[in-house]
Amino acid sequence: MMTDQFPDIEQLLSEAHQALEPSEHLQERAVPVMTTAAQLYATEPVELRPILLDDTKKKGVLWDGLTLMFAKPKAGKSWLALQASIAVAGGPGINGLSAVETGPVIYAALEEPPSRTAQRMKLLARQGAWCSNLHFVYDLLPLLGGGAEQLEAAISTVKPRMLVIDTLTAAIKGGGAKNSDVFRSQYAEVTRVRKIAEENHIAVILIHHSRKGSGSDGAVEAVAGTGGIAAAVDCLYYLKRKPEAEATLEIIGRESEESTWALKLGQSPFGWEFLGDDAEHFLTGERKELLAVLREDGGMSPAALAGELGKPRPAVRMLLKRMLEDGQLRKAGGKYYPSLS
Repeated sequence: MMTDQFPDIEQLLSEAHQALEPSEHLQERAVPVMTTAAQLYATEPVELRPILLDDTKKKGVLWDGLTLMFAKPKAGKSWLALQASIAVAGGPGINGLSAVETGPVIYAALEEPPSRTAQRMKLLARQGAWCSNLHFVYDLLPLLGGGAEQLEAAISTVKPRMLVIDTLTAAIKGGGAKNSDVFRSQYAEVTRVRKIAEENHIAVILIHHSRKGSGSDGAVEAVAGTGGIAAAVDCLYYLKRKPEAEATLEIIGRESEESTWALKLGQSPFGWEFLGDDAEHFLTGERKELLAVLREDGGMSPAALAGELGKPRPAVRMLLKRMLEDGQLRKAGGKYYPSLS
């Protein structure tokens, strides 16, 4: 009678053994597609297709793919993106840059009304034939909630050479994944935009903000949000505003050479101008003198530099602060060292 109260031991062992065996589904799992190094060597290299060139050195400044343009609020990033859009549409170019190829442009201006766009365009350029090439969008569904599909439909209709999304925050609208993994969510959102650029072979500028207190940070560290945003883009544009309507634009790309350009916000005509390499433009006489001392004597403290240069300590400290922000110096252990060759 006792045996009726216990399960069959042999049956239990049989069931446990079956549970440990790979399921039929796992046994039939497909082998992933693999490519050999020989096949990769046989493929034609994909060259970056520039869309904007520096007039002086004929170097690419904007290419196909996804570029994240970011800066502090009111730094002028939307003005620069609108100027680039007008140039690519066939209108007046940015002084110092040339459009390699012109064509239709879609500008998703998600943080301003049409009246503000009209005021900005009237300051930047006169009305012309190029106007029919520049198309504006003022409202989108959340990017991962139908907005990406809306952009793809617009691209299919207009066949643009460039797309601008102003801004990433406005495009997301809280429509991303509702979970605690913010990195993964932001990476997925930006990757979706990058795929739009890749699949349509166009340049896309995605406008975003820099992190608070990021004045002396490098471009990657200065992006607001998680590292998932910078990780998902092809190129970073870090616009840093300076005194007297000047700025630097630091460019870091997956395949492009890193570079930093000097810009100035002109008034007649209004708009950003490209002045050339920032090291050549911003290296004034007093900065050259300070760098010469550091190269000859090695790292020095602000007090030692003030004595060597014969200048007041407050003035030297301010100069050091600005040169540090511009990447011309580095600081270690209370001493300053040149970072320029």
